[in-house]
Amino acid sequence: MPLVSCRACKHQVDTSAEACPRCGATDPAKKISRQQREFRSFIVQTVLWIALLGTAAWYGWNVGIPMLRQLLNKPAAVEQTQTEK
Repeated sequence: MPLVSCRACKHQVDTSAEACPRCGATDPAKKISRQQREFRSFIVQTVLWIALLGTAAWYGWNVGIPMLRQLLNKPAAVEQTQTEK
């Protein structure tokens, strides 16, 4: 197996090593740690969820509420026409 430098202590480690035997860094062959990758993934997922919820709220406010108002006002208009006859 090829050896690479640990990103934390520059000690030569195997590319398949899960931790550096010298400093204990996780995934020593990777340029960024597992915790940093997970944090970046968390940030991306959070931004996507906020965008999804924002879009759903916008759609509900601009499309759903007017449609609901129209449906709620419609029976009152029908009752008025029936009482006039």
